[in-house]
Amino acid sequence: QRQFTIGQTRYKLVIRVDIIDNGPGIPVDLQSKIFYPMVTSRAEGTGLGLSIAQSLINQHAGIIEFTSEPGNTVFTVFLPLEVAK
Repeated sequence: QRQFTIGQTRYKLVIRVDIIDNGPGIPVDLQSKIFYPMVTSRAEGTGLGLSIAQSLINQHAGIIEFTSEPGNTVFTVFLPLEVAK
């Protein structure tokens, strides 16, 4: 995408990657804390995956967002393709 702002920085060009899942969706009560460590809705889950993903994306000056409803959850990652000035 062109001319995209991440935080306070405007980038001429960023890459956008959408990861789409058609499962049951993220429960509404978890949506506000889904990127916190140790948050999971699975009995066998550790709750670390999204926290680690967000940390790695942030280290590269990017962001991760999501929308979720039953049958359609989309995680969107934006990463700058240039060095901030």
